[in-house]
Amino acid sequence: MGVISTQNITYRLIANDEQLDVFEDEDLKISNNVTGLFDIGTLPSDFTRQITLPGTKKNNAFFEHVYDISIENPFLFATNIKVPCYLDFNGVYLINGYLQLNKVNMFQSKAVDSYEVTIFGTLSSFGKIINNTYLTDLTSLSKYNHTSSYDNITASWSGSLFNGDIVYPLADYGSGYEFTQGALNLFGMDDQDGALTVQNFKPAIRVKKVLDAIFEEAGYTYSSSFMNEPFIDDVYMIANYGLKYPEYAGVDLETYGKIKIGAISGSGMTDINLPSGSWVTLPWYNELSDPQNFYNNGAYRVDKTTNLNGVLNININVSGSQNNMPGTLSANGTWQIRMLETGSSTPYSTRAVSSYINFFDQLQQSRGGLSVGINTTYELGSQFKFDSIPAGNYYFQIRQSPNYPSSVASLPVVTLDPQGTTKSFLEIKEVKQAADGKVLDIPSNMPYATQGIKQIDFIIALQRKFHLVIYPDKTKPFNFIIETFSNWYKKGKVASFNDYIDLNQKWDVTPANNLAVNKLNFGDTLDQDYLSQQFSKAANREYGKAYYTDLQNFYSQGTLEVKTTLASTPLLRIPGTGLSGSVSGINPTPTKFSIGTWKVSYVSSAALVCGNFTEAAFYQLYTDDGTFATGKIAYTDPYGNNPVIGFDWMVYQTGGANEVYSLNPSTGEIGFGSGFFC
Repeated sequence: MGVISTQNITYRLIANDEQLDVFEDEDLKISNNVTGLFDIGTLPSDFTRQITLPGTKKNNAFFEHVYDISIENPFLFATNIKVPCYLDFNGVYLINGYLQLNKVNMFQSKAVDSYEVTIFGTLSSFGKIINNTYLTDLTSLSKYNHTSSYDNITASWSGSLFNGDIVYPLADYGSGYEFTQGALNLFGMDDQDGALTVQNFKPAIRVKKVLDAIFEEAGYTYSSSFMNEPFIDDVYMIANYGLKYPEYAGVDLETYGKIKIGAISGSGMTDINLPSGSWVTLPWYNELSDPQNFYNNGAYRVDKTTNLNGVLNININVSGSQNNMPGTLSANGTWQIRMLETGSSTPYSTRAVSSYINFFDQLQQSRGGLSVGINTTYELGSQFKFDSIPAGNYYFQIRQSPNYPSSVASLPVVTLDPQGTTKSFLEIKEVKQAADGKVLDIPSNMPYATQGIKQIDFIIALQRKFHLVIYPDKTKPFNFIIETFSNWYKKGKVASFNDYIDLNQKWDVTPANNLAVNKLNFGDTLDQDYLSQQFSKAANREYGKAYYTDLQNFYSQGTLEVKTTLASTPLLRIPGTGLSGSVSGINPTPTKFSIGTWKVSYVSSAALVCGNFTEAAFYQLYTDDGTFATGKIAYTDPYGNNPVIGFDWMVYQTGGANEVYSLNPSTGEIGFGSGFFC
């Protein structure tokens, strides 16, 4: 309600501890509608008034003769600096704020007639400051900068990172996380091949710490019992600047290391024969996508030790016997891919392409007993993962081997991109350790949306979320009080305005019940992350939304939606995820233990293992307890992420004669001794 003094009561204006002269006959609106306490984004808010002051000797001295251009010293009144002031109305303290000089009105160009000034309440001044700054401008939050690592992310889950001020929730920022589905889809987030890594996590910061930083950097303080409630420590805001990955100085993870390559028709890159049992370097120089120039002259650059996730799509023609398909579930059959270092010709991360193997195995079984051969073109796609690739330059290689060797059955003829087609491609979709060891700057990662999120919008969202009021402290300069509307309302006093209004004039009263709504819905903006979407589907409501229906007031009607610009989401870590995938810069606790260095091979028989080094690899292997025994699973890493698959035999590399053991090419399970020794 706006109230105008009509009873000849004079207000006092005190600026810089000096009372200024005022016109006695000027009316002044002395109170605001209470809604000014709710939304500091609606300017003017709190208190903003235009006042005309007389050109008296006292006022001229206060404004330091700003009107006189002939005066150079002392320095004239600074119109660009805030002047602290407050209003007093007949002994009633009104508002604390700032004074701004707008205009000087001269009389016959000789004397000052009046000064036009604006009085900004403290809240209005605060609102103007934070209306021009963004969340990304909160440089004081840099005290929460930290190294992106497995240790720090997992420490946050127990509240050990910055005493719980920073936590890493599980959320999907556009990558499209999926869980393992079926026996052949091994790239879900709950599987070792699809496990999330450091770069897939964005930090969340306690909302109270953001609010503290806004007030501190604006030069204000606040007092609030509400913001000290224990549950406020559990309210976080995700530092989600945008897109899929966190922001790091000097690197754009959105395109880092990502390439897509294929063949060019008529250039020698098509109609490539894939001989059975031989590695073939993919001869593709057509860069379909390479935004950061990671692929040159047929070789891919790796900057630091990392895992690589990608997709291999092959268009192949297979001609031969239906009983000797390339790559079946047999002792000899396989499809494999690997990376070959360009300088040393050292192979890395030989991986079986399980989907190709299963496809041809099922195809062969479905044609069992038929006497006719095949001459068919297939287009097959599969995800893949290369493990622990050191820094260097690499070729991509592929190998197929059929069910039977040439001594038993005729070998199939496999042609990549037959008849000049260019459907095959290889795509690196994610460099898994790109963020490991990098320093994450919290201010740079604060939410930005499309044009920046202003600090004032953040505070407005909190006000609406928790139904808060913010008002100046009348006893402590530059301090605000933040509390819930209910608590603020309970503290109200009954005051008589009879001295300030003319009761002889017509006025009316509207019962508050007539303004009541029947339904009141409190909620946030529904986020698109995985957990929020799943909650919405399961609970048939948005997470964080509450509903109230007035059953007491017969005359209440309509619906009021109170919706914030925040997007609430439950913080939940799904068991079995986020525990693997990092290579450098972290020290997770090993779960598997070394059994030494072994030669593994995929030759057709144990007798051929010892002297054959072209169809073999060397690994430091691990088991669950560090002992070698039949039935145990052999891994190439100390965390149990990568079993040795794609190989049929293993032999220990040390002096003396060592027996060749069988190895399950699909599971990495250690078999029995073969009777052959190397």
